[in-house]
Amino acid sequence: MGVPVGLALLGSAHAADLATSSETVRARLADAGLEVGFDRAEAARLVGEAGRTFALVVPQWKAADPAATQEAQTALGAAARAAAAGDEPALAQARAGAWTALLRAANSGLEASVKAGNADAARDWLAVREFRVVSPLTRLNADATGAVEALAAGKITPEVALKAVRADVLDGYQARFGDALRDLGTSQARGFRTLAAEQRALAQGYFRLLEPAYAAQRSGAQAQALSADLAALPASLGRVQAALEGFRAAPLGDREVRARAAQVTRFLALVPLEYGRGVKLDGGQAVVAQEVEVNEARTFLAGATAALADIAPLLPDQPQARRLSTGFAALTATLAPQTMKAAVSPPSEVGRRVDALLTQTRAALPADWQKQEAGADLDVVRTQLDAVVAAAAAADWHSAETARLDAYALLESGTEARIAVFNPDLKAKLEGLIWNAHQPAGLAALIRAQAPAAEFRATRAELQGVLADVARILGTEVAPAAVATNAGIIVFREGLEAVLILAALMGSLRRAEVVHLRRPMWVGAAGAFGATAVTWFVMQRALSLLGRYGEKLEAVVSLVAIAVLLLIMNWFFHQVYWTDRMAGFQKHKHELTHGAGRAMRAQWWGLAVLGFTSIYREGFETVLFLQSLVLQAGAGAVLGGTALGLGAVIGVGVLVFRLQAKLPMKKLLVWTGLLICAVLGVMVGNTVHTLQLVGWLPVHPLPFELPGWAGVWLGLHATWEGVVLQVAAMLAVVGSFYAAEALKERERQAKRGEGAGVAGSAVS
Repeated sequence: MGVPVGLALLGSAHAADLATSSETVRARLADAGLEVGFDRAEAARLVGEAGRTFALVVPQWKAADPAATQEAQTALGAAARAAAAGDEPALAQARAGAWTALLRAANSGLEASVKAGNADAARDWLAVREFRVVSPLTRLNADATGAVEALAAGKITPEVALKAVRADVLDGYQARFGDALRDLGTSQARGFRTLAAEQRALAQGYFRLLEPAYAAQRSGAQAQALSADLAALPASLGRVQAALEGFRAAPLGDREVRARAAQVTRFLALVPLEYGRGVKLDGGQAVVAQEVEVNEARTFLAGATAALADIAPLLPDQPQARRLSTGFAALTATLAPQTMKAAVSPPSEVGRRVDALLTQTRAALPADWQKQEAGADLDVVRTQLDAVVAAAAAADWHSAETARLDAYALLESGTEARIAVFNPDLKAKLEGLIWNAHQPAGLAALIRAQAPAAEFRATRAELQGVLADVARILGTEVAPAAVATNAGIIVFREGLEAVLILAALMGSLRRAEVVHLRRPMWVGAAGAFGATAVTWFVMQRALSLLGRYGEKLEAVVSLVAIAVLLLIMNWFFHQVYWTDRMAGFQKHKHELTHGAGRAMRAQWWGLAVLGFTSIYREGFETVLFLQSLVLQAGAGAVLGGTALGLGAVIGVGVLVFRLQAKLPMKKLLVWTGLLICAVLGVMVGNTVHTLQLVGWLPVHPLPFELPGWAGVWLGLHATWEGVVLQVAAMLAVVGSFYAAEALKERERQAKRGEGAGVAGSAVS
């Protein structure tokens, strides 16, 4: 058969397309493997085409690695003989040998090009590579590509680029090597001869790529012994696995180790949650009710297993690492799709096994590895957002909303803490896209409207960019001092609003007849501190359950706080500004009607509720934020920052009370009234924003943008609803003041009229 036109053009090209030629060889050999059992002649033709394609570019490959190129040619010859004989296992073995030889030659060319500083050649050779198997919980690592581009731009030296390229590429090949060994064991156990032959050859070929690193870390003699054991596979599989314990061709950095450790625990903990949503009890028997949820459980388990495989060689106790791997494999078999036919393991059983695995995992992981890595949470967030889009495409709106809430729960319980401090604009954009933004529409709004799948994809694409920005911010090293600063800022910001409300109201209750009303406010505030502490411990155990409704809980608490504040302020202005005569009259009237006791009790409880909500609405959000920081840097740094923040808040409170003590009553009342008005405006603005996030209020944007700090500190958000309601709330406060003043003036006129009447009677 003649050479195809495309191949002739390839041969005439000035510079060979290395990736195209190698992929063509691989594809033709794969097609031959499919045909060999049915049409030997067609299989032989396909193998021949692969050989001719490679012959056109042999000079380039020989220049990179003569030995690997010769092995590829030898494997192609073996493939031709196997195709002619109809030998499927032999063809599969030859195909794997040819491909891994090409990968080894390409890697040699890549490293030589990088060493020489030739970025153009490095790009060509880098195109011929394999990555680790990608799942919804893992992303392609592009470190090698980034290093080559940085080399081309002159930003890094060839030595630095080579280190990054080698770490990335070898990491991928070690992952493939591990996959081949696992698949070999499975294929052998199931009697799949062809697949076993292919995986055996792949394992041998991948190790040839890793052998220099293995020999450097161990010894040349150990590398030769391992090569001999690989040649004896599958009988020597146990010895091979033992020889690989503790070996990593490209050692992980400290941050990468922590990230994978966090992925193991985070992903594994989500398995029973998703499984429990998908499996229900029917007549005492567990059956699959929602396959999509069970698939989510499998996905998270696969992510945890892959992350464990990366760090298992680095664990100090290798027998314990083997036991963990065995436990993960057993759980994977339990959740495997072929078992999901009728009765399955009940959620309680899966939960028990996961709890046991989590306990073993946390005991096996060194303490330094168990600091939270935001990247692990972002991986879960991305997965859940993908699940939202998939469920929406299938019109499964319940699953879409569940996945959306799960994604937001992780953001609310961790990521937002640092984003809110360093980039409040990005936090606002992220919240809007998950809730009820308009351009593009937020996921919550899309789910309510049951929008087309294209709109979900558009929002998901926008979220992808925002999460990339978040990842860049969270990718910086977290120093304890930075964490303490974050904690202090969060506590000060959240506590300042509550303290100002209490200080303003209590400062106005200085008269002897009302000073006792400070006590219920202090009682309510103390209760809120206790409730915040309880929330801290509850959320440590059930953060995902509470966090997914965090905004709604905050909205409810905020509404109660505003309602109570407005009621109390209405009473406050009338109580403070009315004359003693009017107050005495009202008191006498209540006593005559036997209602004084009930009124005082209602008044006491109202003030206590105000004290409670003013503190707890801030405490709830603060707890969510500080939980994340504790996981990132430990309790010491966070408690130190919290103490500083609380100290600053207390200092402001003391200053306010001392200033109040030195002010005359009239100025004090005016000053505290203005302060309450300002704080109420901030509270209303932030509450309206929260209500809009959860979809309980519409959103009509202003014709201009406002900076994120204005929302964080002043409650100013660029929507008509927020601005109008803030103005209305402050007008209500001011109106109460002037209403009280008007009543006061009316009473004075009445008194003057009464006095004039009495004087006239006396004259007459």
